[in-house]
Amino acid sequence: MTSGCHGGAGLDRGAYTIFKRFDPHSEASATLTNGRSNAMARQLGIENAAESKSCTICHSPMSQVPPSRMAAPPEGHAVDSGVSCANCHGPEENWLLSHTRPDYPKDALARLGMRQLGSAYQRANNCVACHQNLSDELVKAKHPPLVFELDGLLVAEPKHWREEEGFSNTKTWLVGQAVALRETAAQANREPGERRSAEIEAIGALLKATGTGWNDSSKDLVRAADEYAKRISSGPMSQEQTRTILSKLIGDRSPFQADAFSAVAPGFRSWSVGYYAERLTLAIDRLNQSLVAAGQPAVIGKELLDALFDAAKPPESFDADTADQFVKKLDRISLHVSEQGR
Repeated sequence: MTSGCHGGAGLDRGAYTIFKRFDPHSEASATLTNGRSNAMARQLGIENAAESKSCTICHSPMSQVPPSRMAAPPEGHAVDSGVSCANCHGPEENWLLSHTRPDYPKDALARLGMRQLGSAYQRANNCVACHQNLSDELVKAKHPPLVFELDGLLVAEPKHWREEEGFSNTKTWLVGQAVALRETAAQANREPGERRSAEIEAIGALLKATGTGWNDSSKDLVRAADEYAKRISSGPMSQEQTRTILSKLIGDRSPFQADAFSAVAPGFRSWSVGYYAERLTLAIDRLNQSLVAAGQPAVIGKELLDALFDAAKPPESFDADTADQFVKKLDRISLHVSEQGR
């Protein structure tokens, strides 16, 4: 990678260097060789996780590319078998030279195969498959739970890009939740089960609580969630809207009432509460940080947020007492926000 391209100084030219040195994605394939992966592989009847397509599809996608399609690496470098630039941006052979021209239209680059990632919807679609979906088989093998929260994932990633005009952390979070719902509903169509139904109901309740127009009455939940994600992604999102959504989420107690999540089988309703609490905590954190990123003071301090994170136990361990403790922490936040507004 030459200094004239992404190996040089500056954000545009240093993108590759930032990715290779600091981004966890570049080391994703190494996960397949640790003890936890080996234990999961044994339970799944897989001889070698690093060679199984069930594992490499997310952790080492370049290993599935035929050698004939791989360019020879520079001298002294190995072929990149992990997550590479092409996995996010698309195979580059047709757009590599053109994308360096500032006058080259993005839609033309897209026609050449360069995947566009400027909008929240585009980013969510690119990331969700590996950050949300777990087959029942992998769940039984004790794969770590996946909770797709797009804004948090992007903030935690070393930034090797510039945001487009109109970028909003709140919009990114909200679109991510809608796409997570879409994918969970699609997977439920393939692998139905009470645990997945509990998660679907929880995400839907969270979207509804934002007051942004989510309607859960559609019979085709996959399509409805996708259309909602597109609508939110294409519109503006002000800081006043962020404050309004944050206030609604902090003040809503309906998901913690005894009659909540009645569509879920009785034995899994506490799971729905747990899933809701988990995603609500992440939502409050991201919306609070969205205000900070926009140069406004945080609504909620670190101590209150940390206490809420501590109370958000794994969904499978949620019960009435756990929910009660979580609501108490939420009430403390609500009171704090109310006092600030006086």
